[in-house]
Amino acid sequence: MENVFFARQPILDVNNNTFGYELLYRNQPGVNAYTGNNGDVSTADVINNAFFVDNITSVLGGKKAFVNFTGNLIKRGVPKMISSDILVVELLENVMADAEIIRRCIELKKMGYLLALDDYEYGDNTKALFELADIVKLDFHTSREAVERTAEKCIAYNKTMLAEKVETQLEVEYAKRLGCTYMQGYFFAKPLLMTHRTNTPMAKTFLHILGLVYSPEPDYEEIAAVISTDVVLTIRLLRLINVMYGNTGNKISTIHQALVLLGFEKLKEWIYLVGLQRLQKDTPDELIRLALFRAKFCESISKVMPGQYIHRKEMYLMGLMSVVAGTSDERDIGNIMKELPVTDEIKNGLLGADGLFGDVFRLVVDYEHANWDKVEEFIKKYNVDAQQLANEYVQCVRFMQQFYIK
Repeated sequence: MENVFFARQPILDVNNNTFGYELLYRNQPGVNAYTGNNGDVSTADVINNAFFVDNITSVLGGKKAFVNFTGNLIKRGVPKMISSDILVVELLENVMADAEIIRRCIELKKMGYLLALDDYEYGDNTKALFELADIVKLDFHTSREAVERTAEKCIAYNKTMLAEKVETQLEVEYAKRLGCTYMQGYFFAKPLLMTHRTNTPMAKTFLHILGLVYSPEPDYEEIAAVISTDVVLTIRLLRLINVMYGNTGNKISTIHQALVLLGFEKLKEWIYLVGLQRLQKDTPDELIRLALFRAKFCESISKVMPGQYIHRKEMYLMGLMSVVAGTSDERDIGNIMKELPVTDEIKNGLLGADGLFGDVFRLVVDYEHANWDKVEEFIKKYNVDAQQLANEYVQCVRFMQQFYIK
């Protein structure tokens, strides 16, 4: 059975709401997914695995799926296999706008499909497709002049603009000034973009914990399990421990350990104070979901690494803490790590140091960005079963379905 890897990259609107996910994929090590027949095979693989083998609801959380299609697959009518309620048909610049492609795209439009153009610049050869497109992607890694030329044409033709490869706050603001409706890239997860705000724990999680803490027979394990799904509460719990025991040398490797150190009475007081505090509510849901997903995926990676499952709880905590700078008032994750009483392995992993924890965290980030060559290096280094790793990723995506906020 061929190994199929796919990753989701969120596409957000200007209010930080998730509009959809681009599915990034690879079917064979070292193969470019978008050249010749390989593009056909790769798209077929991701459709089969993401849409048919898996429950698509768990992959997308009710959002749109952006999938790249080759000209050959467009001509064969493959997009029609997927509901227009779900699919956005994305065309790369190597799809030639011949008469058959134009006819097929008109047909798809009539059936309710959205068409998105990626890496296209307006010109005589692209005019026909440009006029049919609903969404046009602006590549922020190209020159500003090229971006603005395309943006002008989009405005003239009333096209929805999606800024891709957005990586800085300045680029976020620039995209908004251009009139972009959607954005895609590392910006939503990059710590520096989410500074100067206090985050509100998910209401459902908080109420659940409140009920557990004040139950007749509270259980540390059960409370730890619920807190572990909320990155904000986890960070605050660790900081509370640091304030109380900062100079005692206690190093925390699990949330359960932090709760035992705190004790039930102080835990009740802390939960009560958190409940009283009026907190801002402008944290992007996608950032919280990213932390939860990374935590679960880090834990799952330990399962497929020979002899490393004993580190699963520490790896879960590392994943949960990975967006810590995005939920804090500070900009340097190194300074933040110094304040938190987590183990050196977790700190070093998040700071990118060499070693097991650093390698696992880099794998998670490489997977997010579809850096498949790096994923392959990890697989070989740690003798990991590639298909098992791909399956664990899908299971983590399914797990995240319960955390989609309506």
